Amino acid sequence: KGTTSVKTLAEYGVRSGSTVIVLVTEPGPIQVFLKTVNGTIHTYEITPGETVSEFKRKVFNKERVAVDQQRLIYEGRQMEDGKKLEDYDVTNESTIFLTLRLRGG
Repeated sequence: KGTTSVKTLAEYGVRSGSTVIVLVTEPGPIQVFLKTVNGTIHTYEITPGETVSEFKRKVFNKERVAVDQQRLIYEGRQMEDGKKLEDYDVTNESTIFLTLRLRGG
């Protein structure tokens, strides 16, 4: 990773009385891969701000695995429903693993 340089607004020529416009943008959609229990890999379009629960609904729509049966694993960590995908540093072309919850009995 590169180094980050920090500059003041004055170093960019912004002086007292200048108008500064800040544009805040949402990250655009990215593609991630979902590897299923049987080894198949499917591509999903997501936004990093999407919640794990929202992603699980997408998985249900494509894989037909009930949301409450899905365990999503990314970089060795189980993903929790209340968190966002960006909380796990999911980036473009990341692979998320789908395993199934065992039903108690």
